[in-house]
Amino acid sequence: MSFALALLPECWKKMPLLGPVCLSSYLNQRGIKADFIDFNNQPSSLEESVSRLAEYKVAGFTCFKSNFKNVLLVANALRKKQKSIKIIFGGPEISRVFFLGKGKFSSEITKLADILVMGEGEKPLFEILSKKNIKSGLFFKNHQLENLEELPEFRYKGIDFNNYNSFGAIPFEFSRGCIRACNFCAERLLFKGYRIRPAEAVINEIAFYRKYKGLKRAVFFDSMLNADIRLFEKLCDALIRQFGGFPWEAQIAIRPDMEIKLLKKMKSSGCYNLFIGLESGSDNTLKKMRKGFTAREASNFFEKLSQTGLHFGVSMIVNYPGETEEDFKESLDFLIRNKEFIPKIEQVNPFAYYEGTNLSENYDYREDSNGIRRFEEFKSVIKKHGFKYTNAFLGNLIEK
Repeated sequence: MSFALALLPECWKKMPLLGPVCLSSYLNQRGIKADFIDFNNQPSSLEESVSRLAEYKVAGFTCFKSNFKNVLLVANALRKKQKSIKIIFGGPEISRVFFLGKGKFSSEITKLADILVMGEGEKPLFEILSKKNIKSGLFFKNHQLENLEELPEFRYKGIDFNNYNSFGAIPFEFSRGCIRACNFCAERLLFKGYRIRPAEAVINEIAFYRKYKGLKRAVFFDSMLNADIRLFEKLCDALIRQFGGFPWEAQIAIRPDMEIKLLKKMKSSGCYNLFIGLESGSDNTLKKMRKGFTAREASNFFEKLSQTGLHFGVSMIVNYPGETEEDFKESLDFLIRNKEFIPKIEQVNPFAYYEGTNLSENYDYREDSNGIRRFEEFKSVIKKHGFKYTNAFLGNLIEK
């Protein structure tokens, strides 16, 4: 059964998208022909995209909020051109519209898509495509792999790395899910529980792309690379043993139980940058967020990172539900007090409500004017105190 997995614009263009690569690698290993077609970085007209997809019996679309209008447009044209084709929608936007519709999908979506997949796609797609006759009207919700040892080593087949402005970097995955449950996080809705891959598989992937594709940097897309400290340390050990250290960056969580010895090992293994979700410097707000640490623990953690020479940036949320003016000022004061230990403010946004989380929409910046006011004040303060930042990531979640 020939299957095309399509990514339409407009999505992030810096690196190849990891999700479709995982899916196609998994299916190809099991004898199902699965081609990933990245229309996002290889622009095509509507007619060209539809004609190419019409050559397949099944077409799957990776859906994001940013590209969903194009998905609906192409799927509609594809349905008219090739009536027998089966169409599958998956990706984060399917989860969002599911919660937005309170457990139901609009008729516009159900008329175009034969099958909808919410959450992880490997297991649902294999079950769908391994059958001779594909039924319409199926919906898979969080139908995921029990463990990630079932995943093959990823291969970015059919991808021209020259189409991406990634400067020798591609995404890798060590784990899925997160051991924490921050109230505001919509990403936790995509995976249930926390699972981890063997370190050897990741090392083999890095070695392959280092040798054959000139890989210079590995970017881990995990929600929390340091969720399992013991296995995370094994990954660092393997990077040192195999390569003498290899440049990598990742997102990690603030963990008081990470000792200096491990932080030094991270540096030796090649870590050159970390993204850390601080979100607030107020204990009241951190507790409401369910971040799992206090402001003092965050300060101590940043000091240890600074001592070991690990570069990092923090993300911040202002006007979180229940945040008082005092909490807001306390969060700003925290940054100023810890300026010598915080190399960069990576991202700042006013609170934005995401469907599926159990928070009030009333605090969304589109509903509460305090959100934009506090955001502007926050920007002014960090600029005044000379914090490093990337302008494009200040308010990057505010819809233009």
